[in-house]
Amino acid sequence: MKRHHRLARLTPAVRLTARGKPRKRNPAPGEPVVVRLQPNDLALLDAWMVEQDDIPETRQAAVRRLIGMVCGKVKEK
Repeated sequence: MKRHHRLARLTPAVRLTARGKPRKRNPAPGEPVVVRLQPNDLALLDAWMVEQDDIPETRQAAVRRLIGMVCGKVKEK
């Protein structure tokens, strides 16, 4: 009975592992895209990040911002 009570408190984003411990899903929906960048391209990306007024926290955030800028959804800063 306690197990059922514990399961009732879990949110839909939480599933149980084989041992009964909660396991969370990925936080954001979306399609993962894997891109390999050469050291020169990474250096360019890092240099661009530093030039921004509000530096993106991760390279992934920087790439998302660049895509938004190229596609016209975000104003350049």
